[in-house]
Amino acid sequence: VQFEGRYGDRVFDRRELRFEIGEGDNYDLPHGLEKAIQKMEKLEESVFYLKPNYGFGSAGKEKFQIPPDAELQYEVKLKSFEKAKESWEMNTDEKLEQSCIVKERGTQYFKEGKYKRAALQYKKIVSWLEHESGLSDEEDTKAKSLRLAAHLNLAMCHLKLKEYSQALENCNKALELDSNNEKGLFRRGEAHLAVNDFELARGDFQKVIQIYPSNKAAKVQLVTCQQKIREQHEKEKKMYANMFQRLADKDLKVS
Repeated sequence: VQFEGRYGDRVFDRRELRFEIGEGDNYDLPHGLEKAIQKMEKLEESVFYLKPNYGFGSAGKEKFQIPPDAELQYEVKLKSFEKAKESWEMNTDEKLEQSCIVKERGTQYFKEGKYKRAALQYKKIVSWLEHESGLSDEEDTKAKSLRLAAHLNLAMCHLKLKEYSQALENCNKALELDSNNEKGLFRRGEAHLAVNDFELARGDFQKVIQIYPSNKAAKVQLVTCQQKIREQHEKEKKMYANMFQRLADKDLKVS
């Protein structure tokens, strides 16, 4: 693409760029521009007006001296593009090869703290391999390993993003593939703990310690769970005591 970005009368970004959709963040492109480019035809020239939530949002962009909540204008020419293969267009070897590539890319994003970007990469692995059938033993082992890693990594991304129901869902999918997986059990425990399901969290951390006795983090979390459960019981006892006291007072007044 060849483009020119304007804020008011000022041109803040003028470039020619080759990039992959979903990677625009790495090149300082607002996500709204990526969405718009996907709708373009080859050699088309367009002008796009981006509202703040499709531009650089409430954060703005210091690099380009764009303030928060700024409306932007981009003049774009799509010089050429290559369409990525759809899942059904790829054979098993291609799916396995691409899965390894996006797994590495996801891990890089995760290390950079770009958890949403990382999650997008791991989701590709699941969509490519979840319903793949007719695999040889070797292919099946590799596909299962990649799916397990994808679900575990997705769980970690969702925990970082405080999206606990999705984290639980991915932990459960990982544990369907490997019921005693250390990371799967531990991360599910963390997700349960985050939403105050202390008993379920305790069960997961206990299982981790039972299978992997050297896991110190699980021991620490188990102590936290026990403490939270005790606090919860104390609160309940007080609440019921107050309730019974109110009922008793009411009965006295009635009599």
